[in-house]
Amino acid sequence: MSEILAPCGAQESLSAAVNAGADAVYLGEEYFSARKNADNFTAEQLCEAVRFCHYSGVKVYVTLNTLVFDREISLLAKAIENCAKADVDGFIVQDMGVARLARQIVPELPLHASTQMTVNSPEGAIMAKKLGFTRVVLGRELSYEQIKAIVDSCNIETELFVHGALCVCLSGQCYMSSVLGGRSGNRGLCAQPCRLDFTSGDRHNALSLKDLSLIERLPELQKLGVTSFKIEGRMKRPEYVAGAVNACRTALDGRTPDLISLKNVFSRSGFTSGYFDDDFRNMQGVRTKDDVTAATSKVLSGMRQYYHKPFKRFSADISVNVRKDRPISFKISADGVSSVAIGNAPEAAVNRAVTAEYLESQCSKLGGTVYFPGNITVNVDDGLSVSAAYLNELRRKAIESVSEKILEKNSHRYKISPYIPLDSKDGKKIRPEFRCEVSTSEQLEQALLQDEYSFIYAPMHLLSADTPDKFRIIAVPPVFLADCEKQVMENLGVLKEQGYEHMAVHTLSHIGIAKKCGLKPHGMFRLNITNRYSLREYEKMGLSDTVLSFELLMSDAVSLCADSEIKTGIVGYGRLPLMITRRCPISDGRPCGKKKRPDCPHYITDRQGNSMPCLCSENTVEILNPDKLYLSDRQSELAKFDFVLLKFTDETDTDAVLDMYLNDIKPDGKLTRGLYYRGVQ
Repeated sequence: MSEILAPCGAQESLSAAVNAGADAVYLGEEYFSARKNADNFTAEQLCEAVRFCHYSGVKVYVTLNTLVFDREISLLAKAIENCAKADVDGFIVQDMGVARLARQIVPELPLHASTQMTVNSPEGAIMAKKLGFTRVVLGRELSYEQIKAIVDSCNIETELFVHGALCVCLSGQCYMSSVLGGRSGNRGLCAQPCRLDFTSGDRHNALSLKDLSLIERLPELQKLGVTSFKIEGRMKRPEYVAGAVNACRTALDGRTPDLISLKNVFSRSGFTSGYFDDDFRNMQGVRTKDDVTAATSKVLSGMRQYYHKPFKRFSADISVNVRKDRPISFKISADGVSSVAIGNAPEAAVNRAVTAEYLESQCSKLGGTVYFPGNITVNVDDGLSVSAAYLNELRRKAIESVSEKILEKNSHRYKISPYIPLDSKDGKKIRPEFRCEVSTSEQLEQALLQDEYSFIYAPMHLLSADTPDKFRIIAVPPVFLADCEKQVMENLGVLKEQGYEHMAVHTLSHIGIAKKCGLKPHGMFRLNITNRYSLREYEKMGLSDTVLSFELLMSDAVSLCADSEIKTGIVGYGRLPLMITRRCPISDGRPCGKKKRPDCPHYITDRQGNSMPCLCSENTVEILNPDKLYLSDRQSELAKFDFVLLKFTDETDTDAVLDMYLNDIKPDGKLTRGLYYRGVQ
């Protein structure tokens, strides 16, 4: 039976989820959570929450799913220790550094690869399993066939979002909130700028999508083998949580869920299953006034009925013995454990003797508990008397005892090791190498004429047997692999035979592919490396070198580079990517790929009238910052890195840009310094 996994941003939502019938909940502790604006749970509250859930056999997963900076590592270690002491059932993590530290402190505690890790293909799932993850949380942008391919690829648990908000960007690859407003979605503070009114021609809100709902499809997903059905919404009210859990439970029971009431509680212009059905039309939606006013007091009251009392979770087999001159016994067995409450011997009946029928009726009264009557066995001698109050007391004691045993059964008692900080290094750097990433054949031709570039990153489709300087070309595969992974691997095999040696890696999937194809992996900024622990983990995976996250402060990036055993660099020029999407915001459907529309404007417009360039590939569209990053006049800082990556997108003269960096030329006009000096929250 697949698990129903419910979101809990606060205690009331936790009670709603458990009482409505969730099999597991996910919640955040107070510091490291991708929903920092939720109430979340202190260490003390977490202990109480886990105990409450484990009494009902409900699992608790903690979301340590943000990127972490080095200055936060000691606080992270304390959070991991607190979670282990609270006896949680798993960590959901994005940052490989968090995974490394969790394994050091509490190696027995299961790790789940967050959707923010961008696991969207079989190779990603295989790699996650090799790294010790027990579960992968799949991206919301996957189709049924793509989900099936991952489920069938290896023996790892899969968790799938089946209801709630739908991000337009590939999971874990959105930088719009951080670049535009300094609030990082990778750090739990997404400001949801995609919900603002970006326009494409006459079409408004081009980036805002309807909410996802696959609840009616749960039976086929369960048959497919998906382990856990996840509901999004840690910022949502308890009525929403309970309603979504009940709808999932109803669908899995083979009945028709009430999606109309669920839509009225919360939606954005209704629901969509566009990605799942591989149909990207009609996915656009916003939160309208009608959506807000639909959540009437009557609708909310109807949802509260789902959690006003405990969910009947366990069948309880009960055996009662009322025998002359023997102590009364009340035994209850549930969830594989048993307890017996022993009372005094019954008295002789003065008026009416107790009967078997009466005892069976009393035993069946399990209201206000998580138990429902199973097999009831009664042994009673004639002519004896037992008061209802005394039976109730024995039943209460037996239930309390069996509940404690269920709690004990669901407890782990992890062995916790002390936090041991990593040793620091202090590497000395010389003048950095310059590298470039190109997007067009014209840019590639220009780059190949420049000996200054130690490496040139180029899209796979631009490369051939005739391309010169293969020794310094890094083949760049698509970021999204779910619809093309096998073809990409075949094409990389051909490039390998042609003499290419290097491959750019964006995610765990790409690292696994590079190893299988025998290519040297070069990390890209999309690995989101922001701390030494993460860097060491990727070093262990065999990276030749890596570009660090551009969400780092310059000083933090410099420290990471000095501490690294492999070459590290930063994005030093170009239009920073804001997001990468499967759905084209211009065409309101699929990306046009190689067959680019001649009338395509290749940009969308924000509320201030700024044009946001859109870089189209075969299966994704990358939305870029309108202002270019320049660091050509910051040579003293660039010198502290092993290499600087110049990222070309729409430039026609790449040589002019390189000249600025070689000759310390100060840029003029409109530009950005990115996040290197203002940082992110």
